[in-house]
Amino acid sequence: MRNRGRRSSNVLCLNTKDTTDTTTVARSFGTDDERVVRRAIRQISIGDFAHLPPLRDLKVLFNNPLHQQLLQHTYRTLYLDHLAIDEVTARVLSVILLSRQCKCRNLQLHRCSFTDSGRKVFFSALSIMAEYPADSHSGVSPISAKSSPNVALKMGLGARHQMTLQSRRSSDSHALALCAGMDNMAPMGLYALELCQLGLTDKKCAWLGSVLETQPYLQLLSLRDNHIGHMGIRRLIAPLARGCRELSVLDLSGNMLQSQGVRILTQFLVTSGQGLETLDISSNGVTLTGAQDLANVLVPEFNLSLKHLNLNMNQLEGGGCEAMGRMLLQNQTLEVLTLSQNNMFDNGCQALFIGLENNTTLLSLDISGNFISHIGARSIQTYLQSSRSQTGTDSQQTGLQSLNISANSLGDEGIGVLCGGLRTNRHLIDLIANNVDVTNNGMRHICQVLKAGAVNTPSLLTLSLRHNYRLTRNSYAELAEASKANRNILRIAADLQFEGWDEVWTKVEMILIRNTVYAMERYRVPLLMVARGRILLRKITHNTGSSSTGIYSLPVELRRMILIALDKHNVLNRIQHICALNIACSPAKHFSTKQELLAAVLGDDYAFVHEMVKTVHS
Repeated sequence: MRNRGRRSSNVLCLNTKDTTDTTTVARSFGTDDERVVRRAIRQISIGDFAHLPPLRDLKVLFNNPLHQQLLQHTYRTLYLDHLAIDEVTARVLSVILLSRQCKCRNLQLHRCSFTDSGRKVFFSALSIMAEYPADSHSGVSPISAKSSPNVALKMGLGARHQMTLQSRRSSDSHALALCAGMDNMAPMGLYALELCQLGLTDKKCAWLGSVLETQPYLQLLSLRDNHIGHMGIRRLIAPLARGCRELSVLDLSGNMLQSQGVRILTQFLVTSGQGLETLDISSNGVTLTGAQDLANVLVPEFNLSLKHLNLNMNQLEGGGCEAMGRMLLQNQTLEVLTLSQNNMFDNGCQALFIGLENNTTLLSLDISGNFISHIGARSIQTYLQSSRSQTGTDSQQTGLQSLNISANSLGDEGIGVLCGGLRTNRHLIDLIANNVDVTNNGMRHICQVLKAGAVNTPSLLTLSLRHNYRLTRNSYAELAEASKANRNILRIAADLQFEGWDEVWTKVEMILIRNTVYAMERYRVPLLMVARGRILLRKITHNTGSSSTGIYSLPVELRRMILIALDKHNVLNRIQHICALNIACSPAKHFSTKQELLAAVLGDDYAFVHEMVKTVHS
């Protein structure tokens, strides 16, 4: 069974080109035999629908509670790729979708084709999935999402919330069994639906809307790489508003919405899309008018919660980026913004970063492939050097943490200007500068930034310089020397295409390994000092008779020195050592989580250390 690169073991992939043989062979089998279920699963996985049991027997087999664990493990996520779905195939898949034991939650259809009869059967099954079937053994009454939407929705969301809480609290077998039981109580229905490269048109969106109207638990909807225009999105927003009240991710990339479709989409956001967190409308031919309509609704007065916005490969140009900049002056929810390949040019870059100067929530910005030169880089330098970006009132970083400026004609002059702002940077930790036409002179500016990172915190954690083919061996040798003085950099991506590159890259790798150890020590040492300090520095009563023996016979100052010696790499400063020792001497101070303890010891460096650990684990 081919899995197409997916790592999850509970994803079934059907990868057949044609299943035109509609003959079925009746076989006698025992419904309690697990081998029969495994044989049926294997035949479905290879597209052998001709030798499956009759549909009536298949329903009995797939609704047997004895096979619940196996079926849920296999069909929780159903992934169909390059499958020709006729009526017979659709009826078999309908058995899986409507089975009480399979509990299909995620459905992914990629590059599939339907016959008219197959489409009717398959999407009819999707329309009735939200019907909660009665269980004769438990005595549960059927709850219909169509007839009683509030009751069904409340029940499903409540079970899902309790399941999430239990999974976070514990990972033992009892908690996992409890989570599985709560998930089984939840009403049937899809939580994620992907219909990609199916050739959906405006006309076909009519029957798609009838399916979406019956999915009250849907959280992710992907319709990328189809042929949906403004008339199609008009037919979809009403069913989405009525049925998908929990939708948080909407992917419409690779369609033909254009600005007229974006205007219709903004009406949905204002009226029913307050819970939407991710919106992808990349490669849709959106122009200035669409950008203005979108910017007008992403303001606090409409109370939207959008966090991720992707406008990649559109036609915003300078005017559209100026509208995005005005929006960023007021928006306080957006965290990730992608504006790559939008013909931004220098004037659009300047307008965008003017809006960013007063924004404290945007964390990641992608402006790659926008014909930005050293003139536009000056606006980035001004932003990085601004007082709001350099300092924060608390331990949380304010300002961009990730910036992608790849595929722009910055050159050495643009890189020099950008590095001028990075030397005093207090928040940017991820810089992607692939294919920016930099030479050895520009690399010297980057090396100066890395050396400045030895004393500045925060500083860059990841740096990407791929596809800069004018860099030579001497440039990378300088990069290795500059990295040696920097204890923060954790990731460097580069293309080394010269003789003897392995010797230079080995030095860089050793430095990155050293810095990875330092990053984990910054997380481990405060916890270790407090834990051992509460043993070494505790007050001993005289009636125990142990105050004059062992470690407790040593002076308190000497015991403090023993604790400080735990920081053998000197990853903490003097103030942080004192904080850890004071907390160790105060057993009355309690912390509910490790994060609270680390924040108390590390102070303003906590957010940076937290990002370092995330980078290491990624």
